[in-house]
Formats: sequence, C-alpha cells, structure tokens
Amino acid sequence: MKIKYLGTAAFEGVPSLFCTCRVCQKARKTGGHELRSRSQAIINEDLLLDFPPDTVWHSQRFGLDWTKISDCLITHDHSDHLYPEDALMAVEGYSHHHRPIHFYAAQSGYKRLMEFVPFSETAGAAISLVVPGRRFHAGEGDRYSVLPLRANHEESTSPVIYSIACEGKRMLYAHDTGVFYEDTWKGLKEEGRYDLVSMDCTGCLEKSGPDYHMCLRDIRRVLEKMREEKLTDEKTTVVLNHFSHNGGLTYEEMCREVEEEGMIVAYDGLEIVI
Repeated sequence: MKIKYLGTAAFEGVPSLFCTCRVCQKARKTGGHELRSRSQAIINEDLLLDFPPDTVWHSQRFGLDWTKISDCLITHDHSDHLYPEDALMAVEGYSHHHRPIHFYAAQSGYKRLMEFVPFSETAGAAISLVVPGRRFHAGEGDRYSVLPLRANHEESTSPVIYSIACEGKRMLYAHDTGVFYEDTWKGLKEEGRYDLVSMDCTGCLEKSGPDYHMCLRDIRRVLEKMREEKLTDEKTTVVLNHFSHNGGLTYEEMCREVEEEGMIVAYDGLEIVI
C-alpha cells in the first residue's frame, strides 16, 4: 500500500498568496519542501483523497495517470478540499474519452458536487453518499475497504476522516479534524491496528490547535491514546500533514522538532510505502 502526498497545506497554501510573514518569506526564498499546495493525496495511483483547486497542478507536476484513477474520497466541502467546479471537467465537451471517476462525499460535499456535475452513466463521473460509521468499498474490484468516521470539524461541511484498508494494510487519513470524538474513537477501536496514521498539524506548535484542527500537542495526546488502545505500535508510521503558515514554523523547523519522536513531516511529493 502506497500513499503519495500531492499537496500538504491548509487553505492558504505556503507561501500564502498575499502574506509577508517569516514562514512565507522563507518559502519564497528557499523553495523545495517549503512550498506547499492545498492538501491532496493518492493511494496506489488509483484512489484520490480530496479534490482541491490545485488538482490540475498536481496532475501536471506529478504526472497523475487518469487511466488508473477510478475513485476519490472527499473529507469535507471546504474549498481547499473540494473544488466541485473542476469536477465538471469530467463531462463530455470538457474532456474526451477517459476512465469514469467515482466521488464519495458526505452530505454537504455530495450536495455541492450534485450542483455542478450532471452525474449519469454518460457523464464520466459518479457520486455516492458517505455516511459516518457506514463502511463501503471503493476501487476496481472493491479493493479498498473504507470506513468514514465523524471528524471534529465545522459541522456544516459534513466532515469525515477515513480508515482505509487494502492488501492487508490499514491507514488512517485524519484531515481536517481536531481531537477525535468518542464515537470516532469507538469506530477506530473496532478497526484495530494501523500501519500508518496521517494527522492534521495545522497549528504546528501552538498551545492548542486552531478551531477544528490540531497542533503537535494535540497529536501527541491522540497518539498516546492510540498506543494505549493498541491502535498503533513502534512499527506504525506517523505522518504530520496539512500545515498553515499561521502555525509559525517552516518545514525544516518542524522536522527538527519531531526528529527524536520518529514522526515524518509531510511535503509535496512525499511518497511512503507501508
């Protein structure tokens, strides 16, 4: 099971468009891993996680193969995670023959997609409604077992995190969310051990995460409980992702902060095999 991080920033990206803060100035000067586009990832070259306005850029930069991509899981309907206008490109007239793509979204994202795309057998796209706590299968041959769980995020966006299993491996994609709700913990416990957990770190080293997000202190609390519940162990890969310049730290500074804990700081283009 492989995950590639295509974009690793919060809404503003890094550097933020108009900002002249220290982090943004560093990113403009240094480039490389300091530059972050809006969050998106892909599993095994066929399952997308989120559909931000940077999808076209990610496709061009990383050479995404649209003959393989069949499904896309949407975490919530904030525009940096779901830009439904671009989903319209799947429709005949904007795109020639291509493999149909199947979107999965909870209520708010589902509604937003339905407003833009004329979903039908000939539209080049399909959509399914996601319900927190209700498992479904995605990918060719139903290769992915997916359990959406309620995220601690703005409720109007119908937010979920995803537990994804494939080929004997399991990962947790936990963006955008604050510390988990009790019913979410219950669902995680029923899943069992994770080989990889990808955690929201929008707040970096703030004393507490910004609204509906986490910082490193929150992540440490969550990971401690996950270890106690035997959901993770010393072999579990922990990735920090979804960064904001408002967190106040550069990529290099975040790496130094968590080096001794063995956590991986995500960057655009990071690829991990579990």
